[in-house]
Amino acid sequence: CRQFDSVPGQKIMNQTNINQLLHNALSLHHQGDLDNADKIYTQILEMDKDNFMANHLHGCVLSQNKNYEDAIIYLERSVILDNNNYEANNNLGIAYKNLQNHVKSENCFKKAIDINSMDTRAYFNYANLETDLSKFSEAIMLLKKVINIDGNHLQGYQRLGEVYQYKFRQDRNINHLKDSIDYFNKALSINPSSIESNVTLAMSHLWLNDIDAADNYFKVATTLMHSSEEAITMNINNYYGNNVLLTSLIKHEFEQLTHIDQDSDDIRNHKFTKEYYHSLKKLYDKTLTGSLKAEDVTKEMKNKLYKILYNKPPKKYNNNLINKENISEHESEYLDSKPEILVIDNFLTNEALRDIQKFCRNANIFKYPYYGGYVGAFLSKGLANKFILNLSEELRLTYKNIFNDFRLTQAWIFKYDSQKVGTNIHADQAAVNVNFWVSPESANQNKKNGGLMIWDELPPKEWNFDDYNSLDKSPKIKKMLETNNISKRIIPYKENRAVIFNSKLFHATDDFDFENTYINKRVNITFLYD
Repeated sequence: CRQFDSVPGQKIMNQTNINQLLHNALSLHHQGDLDNADKIYTQILEMDKDNFMANHLHGCVLSQNKNYEDAIIYLERSVILDNNNYEANNNLGIAYKNLQNHVKSENCFKKAIDINSMDTRAYFNYANLETDLSKFSEAIMLLKKVINIDGNHLQGYQRLGEVYQYKFRQDRNINHLKDSIDYFNKALSINPSSIESNVTLAMSHLWLNDIDAADNYFKVATTLMHSSEEAITMNINNYYGNNVLLTSLIKHEFEQLTHIDQDSDDIRNHKFTKEYYHSLKKLYDKTLTGSLKAEDVTKEMKNKLYKILYNKPPKKYNNNLINKENISEHESEYLDSKPEILVIDNFLTNEALRDIQKFCRNANIFKYPYYGGYVGAFLSKGLANKFILNLSEELRLTYKNIFNDFRLTQAWIFKYDSQKVGTNIHADQAAVNVNFWVSPESANQNKKNGGLMIWDELPPKEWNFDDYNSLDKSPKIKKMLETNNISKRIIPYKENRAVIFNSKLFHATDDFDFENTYINKRVNITFLYD
């Protein structure tokens, strides 16, 4: 008798089952439940390895989970099954881009554009590829196609502004900054609540030395960051997730508010209530005994901890904040040293030093705790003010031969516990790093250390940013430095001392021992220029 591989009714039944499974999987996918959706895609592929939708969407999930090599297997299969599918070609291009296979990524984006020249997604992704390759003019052409197709494409305008900023950093043509401002303003007209657009506008104005405008946009960005439910939730999830981080945050918050309440710095109009202070005191007491648990801190309390209660900048912000003695000698020392390291004592004027010390004691902007027992404040998250911005510009314009045409790209202040191991070994993605220290000289209990360790070595050329900047890579960095017998320089902490050095040199905070009082915490201020 004749044998059959299957009967027609069975095929119809299988296809009906597959259609129902796909319907269920897509519903889960749209709800953000990728894991369960992907289980169904895998189940379908076991039934039909040539199912286009299952191959494509399983590949998409793998790509979203950063499993790009496996993603490509399924996305390539989906393109073979339907070569003229826009989404499959576009998503395959993204996976190749993330594996830095630029040629294949480009080919995929071009194919997608050929399939549908009126869809903006492949143009946008292709522009990001060209940006990664520093082909900024090509990226700009592609992004202009995006906004020509869709005149309200928020990310198209935002990305155009960013690429013009990159182009400025490449050739230092001021006109690129003016172009970037035009596109950021267009993005802001589409979404006035965009934190990203306000921050990047602030940076472009700062790079044009327009301090007033930069200060204004930074202030708007900070206000939005603390009023947007999405931004608040994201920062709380990133920084307030466990008892170690919460311990550092709560200790600093309580000690700072206690200092403000004592009125030793003549602070007026702070915005915290007795109820908040007493609730904070209960949590603070638990940090002292090591009994604080993450669940002790309610969501409501985390929201209150994140709120900025006081942030009054120094009043004086003219261009006389740093001492200007021996400028040419300092420049020559930096440029002649191999590697480039310069130590400047008596860095700030006495008045500027007192102003910034008072600001660091009282500005309630240290909302970002770290595992090393320190809390941070950042340029775009409350730190920026006319004093800080003028200081950053005065520094680069005073030491022109060190900073050349570089501009400030990031700034932060870290406050540490009294006795801790500092930040782990890392390098920063910038040309010049400026660390300066403002804690009182009497605070440092060990004058031989407490400052900075700098190694005479740059990251290997094949290392990417995460390899040399991610703190969890410190053991790898340390092993490399020890294996190659790389020497290091130890620069002790000193009040009003600045250390200017090549930012890509490996460096770390030295071990330190400071007086265990709030006003004597170790304070480190960093400016990055590129």
